[in-house]
Amino acid sequence: MVGISEGDLITVNSYGNEIKVRLYGIAAPQTGKVDKFTGWSKPGQPYADEAFRALSLKVLHQQVKIDIRRTVALQQDREQRQYALAVVYLEGRNINLEMVTEGWAWAYKKLITRNDFHAYLFAERRARTRKLGLWSQESPQPPWEYQPKLRINPRHYSP
Repeated sequence: MVGISEGDLITVNSYGNEIKVRLYGIAAPQTGKVDKFTGWSKPGQPYADEAFRALSLKVLHQQVKIDIRRTVALQQDREQRQYALAVVYLEGRNINLEMVTEGWAWAYKKLITRNDFHAYLFAERRARTRKLGLWSQESPQPPWEYQPKLRINPRHYSP
């Protein structure tokens, strides 16, 4: 069973344990974030919703196989978040590579091993050439460079 958090982040239920899985080798556009309690929000990137939808259509509520490449622990504020960096397979298909091939994500070169580098880079080049998905934009900004501005909902703010 799979749930989707972003265009490159899923939650897999394995024997009753929920595992956060970041898709290895890819970086999808960041989705918008809203804190319903405080009213703070961060806008998302162009094509973030489309990448989220594409991944959802592929794996949501499906039984997938994950090939964990490494585990990562992030320290944010007082909370530590752990996730697996993994290749997601559905019926033998490499979902990570499909997301890049279809133009919903960048090949994330920093985290790709030498064995996978050429396949992911070729998939990205091909999507760029065909102007698929996010590559239909003039010059898409990769998520690792994206700096969203925080906004506050005035209904939640009282001076």
